[in-house]
Amino acid sequence: MCLHLPHVIEGLEESKKLSYVGGDMFMSIPSAYAILLKWILHDWNDEDCTRILKKCEEAIPSKENGGTLIIIDMVVMDHNLKKGDGKSYETQLFFDMLMMIATSGKERSERQWAKLFSNAGFSDYKIISILG
Repeated sequence: MCLHLPHVIEGLEESKKLSYVGGDMFMSIPSAYAILLKWILHDWNDEDCTRILKKCEEAIPSKENGGTLIIIDMVVMDHNLKKGDGKSYETQLFFDMLMMIATSGKERSERQWAKLFSNAGFSDYKIISILG
């Protein structure tokens, strides 16, 4: 299932494996065992992300009952903690500035993601950084 604003999915053809649902993630998210947010949260400020994550938490069962929230987004390395590739760090900062200019969002460090998850009520999560 793909949740998007109604005018975005209007006229799209569904398949056996994919259906489109018109809606607003700030209002409600359809119930599911798993929710995937790919390159979504970096578009939004912390308050809006918290609202989105709380709606996700309402839509999925508990982890013990099979509920899963998967987020694919950038994790900016904390340059004070890690000494890594300078170009990679510069690229991450470039994307952070792009998000601040183009949207009200930002790219987040592992600490910022952890704070966001905690504020939304998620206590059991794993962050896997694959960039940087």
